[in-house]
Amino acid sequence: FILASIDENFLNGSLRNENDARAWMLLKHLDVFRALNDSVGKPLHGRIDMRRIALMGHSRGGEAVAIAGAFNRLPFYPDDATQRFAFNHDIRAIVAIAPVDGQYRPADQPTPVSDYSYLVIHGSHDGDVSSFMGLTQYNRLRYTTDSSQFKSAIWMYRANHGQWNTVWNNKDNGPISARALELRALISGEEQRQFGRVVISGFLEATLHARDEYRAIFRDHRRAGDWLPPTMYLTRYADAHSRFLATFDEDVDVTTGSAPGVRIAAESLSVWKESDTPARSRATTFRSNAVTVGWNNTPVGADTAASRAPAHYLITMPDSLRQAWRVGRRTALLFTMGTTDQRPGARPTSGDSAGDSATVKPPKPIRPDTAAPDFTVELEDRQGHRVRLPVSSFGPVRRPLETYVYRRRGRDKRQFPTLSEAVLYTYVAPLEQFAVLNAQFDASQLRHIRFVFDRSRQGVVIIDDVGVTVVPPA
Repeated sequence: FILASIDENFLNGSLRNENDARAWMLLKHLDVFRALNDSVGKPLHGRIDMRRIALMGHSRGGEAVAIAGAFNRLPFYPDDATQRFAFNHDIRAIVAIAPVDGQYRPADQPTPVSDYSYLVIHGSHDGDVSSFMGLTQYNRLRYTTDSSQFKSAIWMYRANHGQWNTVWNNKDNGPISARALELRALISGEEQRQFGRVVISGFLEATLHARDEYRAIFRDHRRAGDWLPPTMYLTRYADAHSRFLATFDEDVDVTTGSAPGVRIAAESLSVWKESDTPARSRATTFRSNAVTVGWNNTPVGADTAASRAPAHYLITMPDSLRQAWRVGRRTALLFTMGTTDQRPGARPTSGDSAGDSATVKPPKPIRPDTAAPDFTVELEDRQGHRVRLPVSSFGPVRRPLETYVYRRRGRDKRQFPTLSEAVLYTYVAPLEQFAVLNAQFDASQLRHIRFVFDRSRQGVVIIDDVGVTVVPPA
């Protein structure tokens, strides 16, 4: 790789919401590289592969690289069309490190980015950008063509804002950081940068050098476990092959999915709603709807038979969609899920998930579960053959991770509406892994995807982006 570090510090505060200027600077530097590569007699003549470019930025620069991705394909500056753009560089990948989002809005719209591979990383103990705001850009990024591109978001527990480099280090709040921030909670700077080296270099190998074996790190970070520092990670993943049954963003009907003909149903839930996902920062969201479902399998009154049947959430795929998407053994189920600390009340006894739980006698208090609420993923084909595996087969299921950024006792509770941010985790579940459990199950005839809440007595989880993708041969 050829790496160029662009000094844009002189822009700090010199312009109002200057991140569009940062993006323009990055693209103008690429113009210079193109000239160096094309000019006979220059030391770099013919030595730069201008067909494989990545942009990387930290903090405000993390937003700027996404803006640069948008500007790269535009003919004019969106806020002043008298300024012509003619960049059109072959940018393949974008890396955003603890970025902000929305400091610049082109034509007062969120920055539109599509058809780039995209990696965003963020630390739980970030004392500057206190929420994982890069997820808003991650959620907006779309793929319009079938390609090898993918996007990944990784949240690192105990990482801060500045230790991604050796200059800012642990001074997220400037000179007063030692007095204001709980620095003892942080992972070491060298460990944080080791994580950055592993995932960023792996991402660049996958996207610029077509080293597909590195893609496995982003589908399941545990594949790089021997290289990563010992802490906890939450990861998101999707690719250009992903086809989504339910993203929960399209309408207000909880019984329909995002793709034509997809139907959704539920049984015996205590909580069922679709809503935006709140971020840690006050009055901020990730601008992406998800479904929140809760269950309580505690027996109530005389309705013991119904109480023993676990609650479930069902997504039905129509035959036409399954055929169009070529679902089969090389397909993987994708879904993104996060746990919460909520404790739902008793479920309805009528079998109707929309019933009023306040009309039934409340259950006797039980000792709260200390483990994360695991549940079962059940697949059913058109002939009724079923296969089941727990969610924990495909990745860790964790209780919400509380974060205390500030040193002063109680300040985090006053500063933030929640101590744990709703950063969800993407599970990639190959259908082949299910099929080996039952020879009769036909993955190419998949009809029903059922989340069965039978492994924990009660819980509330947030689910998003349920779909399918293609898994390459091992």
